[in-house]
Amino acid sequence: MTQTLRDQLYTALKQGIVGKRLEPGLVLLEGNIAELFGISRSPVRQTLSRLHEEQYICRFEGRGYLVGASPSEIVRRSLCERDFKQLGHAPKVDRTASWRAHIDSVEHDIVLCSIKGAFELNELQLSKSLNVSRTVTHQILLHLQSIGLVEKIKYNSWSVVPLDDKRLHNLYEARRQLEPYMIARATNNISESALNGYIAKLKHAADSYPDIKGELLDELENDLHHTAVSLGDNQEVMNMLQRTHPILLISKHLLGRVLKLPDQDPFFDEHLWIFEKIRLQQPHQAAKLLMVHLERSESKVLERLINFRESGDIKIPLYLRG
Repeated sequence: MTQTLRDQLYTALKQGIVGKRLEPGLVLLEGNIAELFGISRSPVRQTLSRLHEEQYICRFEGRGYLVGASPSEIVRRSLCERDFKQLGHAPKVDRTASWRAHIDSVEHDIVLCSIKGAFELNELQLSKSLNVSRTVTHQILLHLQSIGLVEKIKYNSWSVVPLDDKRLHNLYEARRQLEPYMIARATNNISESALNGYIAKLKHAADSYPDIKGELLDELENDLHHTAVSLGDNQEVMNMLQRTHPILLISKHLLGRVLKLPDQDPFFDEHLWIFEKIRLQQPHQAAKLLMVHLERSESKVLERLINFRESGDIKIPLYLRG
């Protein structure tokens, strides 16, 4: 499970205190810690406040905090890498993990709002809502921009790209032009073990349906439409396909979360047919079946969009404005 910057920093400092590498009475300063870990002062301030509440550190008359609940002396020195080294690892926090810890909830809000219409997103307000730094917020927004959910409109404002019927059709048209071509190229590059894994997972899901989670549907979609397709070995095409990702996000954020799962599984058989053609080394047949699958999928997803647009309820977050 991914952790925020604050969680990662909290773990590092707490382990240092409990493990006695940070001695009782040691002065902890925001600036020193922020510089050592390569992060802004905001998550440092919040982490120190949490450690204080839990009585791992305490206030004193000087600047900063002291290690321990009631140390007998004050130790003034700068923290350094050796204070946190464990098994040879220098102190660090994973910024990628930090922004990814928030991506699902933000993505969920924006996908649902995009189905309803046009919204403006305020970057400052998003940062406040998530209680994260502007750096983390910007990483989230750059990711959402790369998959076609938002567009930059001015300094700290972004627009949510409306997912109307026309855009849905255009995104599917792009996929029908690109994915069959890529799956045909990928046929010789997909290993037998990978194919067996995809097929076994689909059959298990089919046997368990509808007693499955929406996360599994998303994983199964990505097995074919991202992982397998990417083995077509053309990064330029994959970059183009990345902009069509909102289609996959509709099922991810609606089915099993907002809308109940359909009575019959949404795509398992069609995916199985495609993977079987790949197993038989029939690239053109695999491409043809993928084209048919995408044509059928568009009508199903369009129906979900229309139903949700007309009757689905959403809670518009503070960082979005219609």
